[in-house]
Amino acid sequence: MTIKYLRTSSIKNKTVLLRPDLNCPVEDGKVMDDFRIEESLATIELLLQNKNKLIICGHLGRPKGQWKQEFSFKPVAKKLAEKLHLDFVATDHKIPDSKYPHLVFYTGDLRESLHRTQVQSIPEKHVVFLENMRFYKEEEDSDDAFAKKLAGLAEVYVNDAFGVDHHAAVSVTGVAKYLPSYCGLLLEKEIKCLDEVLKTTKHPFVVMTGGIKLSEKIGALENLGKKADKILVGGGVANLIFKSKGMEVGLSKIEEGEMRTAFQITKNFKDKLVLPVDVVVANPKMEKDSIRVCSPHEVGKKEIILDAGPKTILLFAKELKLAKSIVWSGPLGLFEKKPFDTATTALCRLIGGRGKGFAYVVAGGGDTVDAIRKAHQFKHIDHVSTGGGAMLEYLAGKKLPGIEALKK
Repeated sequence: MTIKYLRTSSIKNKTVLLRPDLNCPVEDGKVMDDFRIEESLATIELLLQNKNKLIICGHLGRPKGQWKQEFSFKPVAKKLAEKLHLDFVATDHKIPDSKYPHLVFYTGDLRESLHRTQVQSIPEKHVVFLENMRFYKEEEDSDDAFAKKLAGLAEVYVNDAFGVDHHAAVSVTGVAKYLPSYCGLLLEKEIKCLDEVLKTTKHPFVVMTGGIKLSEKIGALENLGKKADKILVGGGVANLIFKSKGMEVGLSKIEEGEMRTAFQITKNFKDKLVLPVDVVVANPKMEKDSIRVCSPHEVGKKEIILDAGPKTILLFAKELKLAKSIVWSGPLGLFEKKPFDTATTALCRLIGGRGKGFAYVVAGGGDTVDAIRKAHQFKHIDHVSTGGGAMLEYLAGKKLPGIEALKK
């Protein structure tokens, strides 16, 4: 079974149902981060250049099958219209028949034939952007009848949604059963870049991980750990490992249910694991006078570990400077709040300095992407993945349902 790639296919003058991952952070009706929109533009523009009628579907947040204004895709649709230099119009019924290209944000209920007929009547050069697919309970239930209705809107299906390809949903896997299906440019890039890590790793190979949830990273850690020369661990994952060893972590937030897993990691990778040798702590109110640097063995019961310390930054930096391959997922502290962003920012800049020449660097995950943006390192890293969980599952060697559905 093989995947058909959009890049090597000639899809012209067709009605295309495109499933990108445009799940962007939205606050007060404004898109706060357009990274995923930017990454999806190449596929969208190629389809439009080839005179295809384009219907875009996707999801925003987790409305759990209910129509909620806070999860409306409208702000994202508006932002995409700006990027494509198209006039924006919203409707729940008739699509405007205009000779000027529009991006039409369509909010009609696609379970009803009347609304599907309206979407099918899209004029040439227009783009239809459908309301949040997760407003439909059928989407996450993988409802086959709904998949057929959605597939009936178009002649061709293109999956460009790597960030959700680890989930089986109607717009990700269901539609692919009923239409000629292709892999979009972004999804192809994700597969190619992550495969380079898995199949052609150059050594020394260093994995750096942080964040809170070990449960989300354990598969990737176990798979990559077999190849890695060093595994640098910070943030809540490091705190969890400290706790599993019987050390005091005070009031630090940890994933209590993964204690046994954390202890097992220390056994499996004891010769590769590099943990913080000093940490930055403070009281729960994070008052300036309470901030101090100490050994992980000296954390007080009423303190919180908020960052890796200066000795740890130097220790991690030493390993990263030697690396020829680097995978990074998860910040090393509370990077959203100064001064607890120090370790994450310093090492992010060092990683950026290694990328695109000295080492092959892959990074991903929502917080990691935020940290890269804050440190202005996007253009220096070989591949910043649009998927957090999807990237980790792919690197864990798992088959992603969205990608598997394209194999025919």
